[in-house]
Amino acid sequence: MRRIVIALLFLLNGAAAALSQPALAKQNTPKPAAVKPAAPKQTPPQNGNCIGVVSNLGEKFTVRKFGFTVFGNEKHEVPVESWRIDDLVIAKIGGSFGKRAAVRRIPYRKEAFEPSDTPNLFRDYETEMKAAVRTMTAGTRCARYLVATREYWTVGTSRETIGGIGVLYDGVGPLSRVNLYALFSLRLYNGETFDLVKKKAAPSGESILLEAIHGPHRLVDKSFWPDSPDKAAQDARLREAIRELVGQGMDATVPELQVAE
Repeated sequence: MRRIVIALLFLLNGAAAALSQPALAKQNTPKPAAVKPAAPKQTPPQNGNCIGVVSNLGEKFTVRKFGFTVFGNEKHEVPVESWRIDDLVIAKIGGSFGKRAAVRRIPYRKEAFEPSDTPNLFRDYETEMKAAVRTMTAGTRCARYLVATREYWTVGTSRETIGGIGVLYDGVGPLSRVNLYALFSLRLYNGETFDLVKKKAAPSGESILLEAIHGPHRLVDKSFWPDSPDKAAQDARLREAIRELVGQGMDATVPELQVAE
């Protein structure tokens, strides 16, 4: 009888130990830390380091000819978006600031620049341009806006004007000459008031008193004159020469604006 009691006691102690073991393990197991959901990434707001850029220089290329009289004058405009002139303008501006400022390209509607492309003595271009820039940049928040537009000048002592990018055949016979040109200006606007801070026309690097074309231009061989206006857009020599003129004009003009100040 005594042996039976002792055996029962051993069995009861073993069962109690087995029952208590999971509870101990449960008490000693540390609870996993709660994982907080990752906060969504936010786009940093645009501030004084943002420069909004609009370029209206590279849509069309003008094939222009001045004859002995006005009856011999010709003018043709050829679409050349494939030349990516406006991309070059944006790249030049972005490269000039590097990491000092974020350059943002601003899309626009073509009709927004009609005031600058239709010369008229009775129009207030700067007021109309200010309103156009305000409309184009609605919804953006840059401290400065830089706008590249075609600039129009009279040629020499004539009453004829040229502007933007193009090729000019001037004169008749052996005295005739062919010039490529890239005439444009940069306007800097305050991002809050849209007041014009500064305007700078691309210089030619020559004395304005001695040159017939006021702006970046280059006297070239007559072989640059296209056989027909329609073939101008496919002419690689014209494209590269014009891109070079635009690049030179940008390099000379952007630093003069002191945009980042």
